[in-house]
Amino acid sequence: MCRCHGRRAGPVQSLAARICAAACRPESSPWSAHVHGCGAAAVLGAAPAAFADKIDDAATKLSEASYPFLKEIDWTSPVYGSLPNANPVKVLAVINKALVMGASMDSAALKKGVLAHASAIGHVDSKGMIPLPDYTAINAAIGHMVASVPKKQVIDVFNAAGDVVRKEEVGAYMKSLVNSGDAEAAYKAFWEFKDVVAAAQR
Repeated sequence: MCRCHGRRAGPVQSLAARICAAACRPESSPWSAHVHGCGAAAVLGAAPAAFADKIDDAATKLSEASYPFLKEIDWTSPVYGSLPNANPVKVLAVINKALVMGASMDSAALKKGVLAHASAIGHVDSKGMIPLPDYTAINAAIGHMVASVPKKQVIDVFNAAGDVVRKEEVGAYMKSLVNSGDAEAAYKAFWEFKDVVAAAQR
């Protein structure tokens, strides 16, 4: 069993990590491509309205394409509740970078993201799953939140997390727990979503 796992949260947390972890290949680095494709430092509030609409549209496509994969995940598994053998100092470094990035997010986008998650929590079923509309709203909110922060801060979080979690181990293990085709479809949809978010940052 893989010794490096994600944090327990279920589908009401950012699904980007789950999609990449389950679908990534050992010979590739989807997180790296995602982070480096996030565009130049800019805020969503300064982007044209068309970009905001495109993020929402892309979130709908991502959600519909990845929902079958999402339903195959055992959200009640303890695999999400620990990081065995993780260095506490390095874990704190990830938290610090994430807090810095969060503090830079557009306040309106951040509020919408919080409300989307709060709504989804109220609809979680006995398996830890949420309805597709809630999942779509969360992905759209996350897209706007990420688009509103400087690229460097996204990369800082990625680099800090890379010191804690072994992407290759996590990807291979998580993918073994779901349907491979559904994981690949989610992976492809996530990359397309990433491109739209990156365009909103320019």
